Amino acid sequence: MSTNRRQPLWLALDRVAISFMAALAVAIVLLLLIGDRAAARVRSFSWAERQVSAEDVAFLLTFSRPMDHTSVEANLKITPPLSGKFSWAGRRMAYTLDVPIPYGESFKIALSKASDRFIQTAKPAQFLPFQEQFQSRDRAFIYLGVAGEEQGRLVLFNLTQQARQILTPSNLVVIDFEPYPLGDRILFSATDLQSYQQGLLNQKIYTVTTGLMPYAPEHLGASSQPFWQRLLPTSAVAVPEAGAIETILDSDTYQNLKFDLSPNGQLVVVQRVNRQDPADFGPWIIRPDQEPQPLETEPGGDFLIAPDNQTLVMLQGEGTAVIPLPEADSSQQTVKPLEFLAEYGRVLDIASDGSAAALVNFNQNNPDQRYTESLFLVTNEGEEKELLSASGEIITAQFDPANRILYCLATELIEDQEYVEQPILTSVNIETEEIRDLLVLPPQRNISLSLAPDGLAVLFDQVVSVNESTSTDLRASDGSAISTSRIWLLPLFKTPADRIEGMPAQAIQPQELPFAGIRPVWLP
Repeated sequence: MSTNRRQPLWLALDRVAISFMAALAVAIVLLLLIGDRAAARVRSFSWAERQVSAEDVAFLLTFSRPMDHTSVEANLKITPPLSGKFSWAGRRMAYTLDVPIPYGESFKIALSKASDRFIQTAKPAQFLPFQEQFQSRDRAFIYLGVAGEEQGRLVLFNLTQQARQILTPSNLVVIDFEPYPLGDRILFSATDLQSYQQGLLNQKIYTVTTGLMPYAPEHLGASSQPFWQRLLPTSAVAVPEAGAIETILDSDTYQNLKFDLSPNGQLVVVQRVNRQDPADFGPWIIRPDQEPQPLETEPGGDFLIAPDNQTLVMLQGEGTAVIPLPEADSSQQTVKPLEFLAEYGRVLDIASDGSAAALVNFNQNNPDQRYTESLFLVTNEGEEKELLSASGEIITAQFDPANRILYCLATELIEDQEYVEQPILTSVNIETEEIRDLLVLPPQRNISLSLAPDGLAVLFDQVVSVNESTSTDLRASDGSAISTSRIWLLPLFKTPADRIEGMPAQAIQPQELPFAGIRPVWLP
C-alpha cells in the first residue's frame, strides 16, 4: 500500500527532471546557434610588459572565443610594421617574424575589430578592441677603452639612450671579455695594473654588471633568471647597479688564458696552465656554485662552446675535435672526442641552431693553394662546402641571426706591395651562395668585427699602433702598443625588403663613433 502511494511522487520528480533537461538542451542549442552575448576579446599577449630580443621569434595572442582567422589577420596592425606569418591553434594565434626584431624601438600592436567564428553579423559589441605596447632591447655594446680614464677598462655605450658608462675599476686592465646572453653581465679576464706594467699577465676571471636587466627569453631555461624574478613583470624587478664586480676564478696556482661562455650563460670553459708544471695544461669547466673542474682531454688550442651547451669544438693537433662536456653532477671528467675534423685548423663560428659551422682550411695538403686560406661551411649532416678563399688571412666569420648569411672579414695581399694585406668585409648568402664585397678597409694589422644581434649593422675598429711604447700602453693582439683606435658602425641594409631577401648593401659608408676603443662587441 505504501509503495503505491509513493509512485505519484516519483513520477512527478521524473517529469520535473525531464522538463529541466529538455529546457537545458534547448538553451544549449540556442547558445550554439546564436552564441552568447559576451564580446570576444584578447585574453593574453605573450610580449606584454616585456623587452623583446632577437631570440623571440614569435608572439602569441590568446582569444576568449574561437575567432574568424581572416578577420583577425586583416585587422591586426603593428606599428612600426614587422613582417611575419600567421598560424593558428584553436583560440591561439601565433605571429612569426620573418627577420629578428630591430633593437632600440618601441612598438604598438592593435586589433580594433574582429569577428567571432560563429557570429558573422558585424556589431561593435562583438569584439572588445585590443591595444598593447612592447619594446625591443636597447641597442648597446661594450668596448675596451684606450685613452684617458677609459684606458684598459670596459665601457658600455647605449646607442638607444646615448649614454656611456665605465664598468670596470681603474686598478684592473681588461684582457678579454664576453657578454652574458641577457646582457646583464660581462664575463672578463683582467690583471691588476701593477702586474700589467711589469709585463706580467696574472689575469683572473671576473663578472661585472651592466645595469641592464631585460626579460629572460624562454629558451634560456629556468636557471637563467631567479625564480622570484620570473613571477614578476619586468617593471617590478630591481635592476642591479652597473659596475658590481664578482671574482669567478683566481690565478694563484694556474694561469688563466683563453675562455669561452656557453650560449645559455651557465658554463665557462677556461684554458689554464699550472704555474709550477707547464705540462699541466688544458681546459677547465666552471659552473655556478661548483668548484672548477679540469676537463681531461688532449691539450688543444682555440675553442668554442657549441649552441647545445653540451659540446666543445676545439683545435687539437692538426685538426678540430668535437668534445662532449660532462654533466654537472658527473664525477667523470675524462672525455674522448665525438668527431675529429682533420682538414680544419680554426673554428670561427657556429650557427645558433647548431646546423653548421664556419671553419678555416689552411690548404696544407693542396700545393696549388698552399699559401691561401679557405672558408668552409660544414653542416651537422657532414656536408662540406668551400665558400671563399683568401690570399691573406681569414680573420673572423659570423652567422647572422637567421643563419642565412655569413659575414666574413678576410685580408687580400696587395699585388704591388710586399707583405701588405688589405681587409675586406664580405657577405656570403648560404642559400644562394652569392658573395658580396661590402667594404674595403685600409690596410691594418689588428681589426675585430661584431655583428648586431638583430643583424642590422656591424661594428669594427681601426687600430693605430706605434713602434715605441711605454709600460702603461695598451697592447693589441699582436703585441704592438696602441696609440689610438677608432670604432665604426656600418649599417648592412638599405631597405626592409633587402633585409628580408638577405641582400646586404654594397654602397653604404660606415659612421665613425665619437670615442676611442678597441674590440667593440654588441650586447645580445
